[in-house]
Amino acid sequence: MMRYLIFIIVFFSSLNVFSENIDEKIKDFLLNNPEIILQSLENFEKKQIAKKAKLNNQIITENKKQILNISNGMYSGNPKGKDVIIEFFDYNCSYCKKAHRDILKIKRNNKNVKIIYKNFPILSQNSKKLAEIALLIAKDNNQMFNKFHNLIMSKKGAINKDQLKNILDDLGYDQEKFKNNLNSEYVKDQLFNDRELAEKLSLRGTPAFIVNNKLFFGYIGYDELVANIKN
Repeated sequence: MMRYLIFIIVFFSSLNVFSENIDEKIKDFLLNNPEIILQSLENFEKKQIAKKAKLNNQIITENKKQILNISNGMYSGNPKGKDVIIEFFDYNCSYCKKAHRDILKIKRNNKNVKIIYKNFPILSQNSKKLAEIALLIAKDNNQMFNKFHNLIMSKKGAINKDQLKNILDDLGYDQEKFKNNLNSEYVKDQLFNDRELAEKLSLRGTPAFIVNNKLFFGYIGYDELVANIKN
């Protein structure tokens, strides 16, 4: 159909008539065949999506070592698991909290799954602070990080100062320790690396997932995550 449209335009352009007549003929043709415009837009959109998917796949492949690195302790599930889900999240993101319930269900049903978490605190300074604390806890103790992560992601709404203090007290985590290390080079580097990766992938929000080299924007639900793990 697009080839036909191009042929018509070229044909009209080759006629020895005034340019306004050519424009009028093309205009009349398109007005009488509006489906051509719709189809061309759909084809263009499909090509753009395919092009972006190919680029994302290339970026994921080039940064695979960084993406799969769990040395910072920001992971849950089976550390040697072959089924891998990478999640970019914000601790104050409601859809991330909804996705967390799906992640918990996946871990219950699949003992071979590994979830790798990438901090992308974009909603507030509170999000950034929670990400910094999570990094410090994860560095020291992965199990404690998972308890912290589950508690935060299970709370509705933003976590206030008192709630955070109670959570850290319940975990037995030394709060003076994190106060002295929140601005450490380690924390800055970890946040920078995750943000740099997110920007390379053109992420504009959370959650986002990488499953089997495919990038998914936004909340996609349990079934979609499981289906792509299997694929």
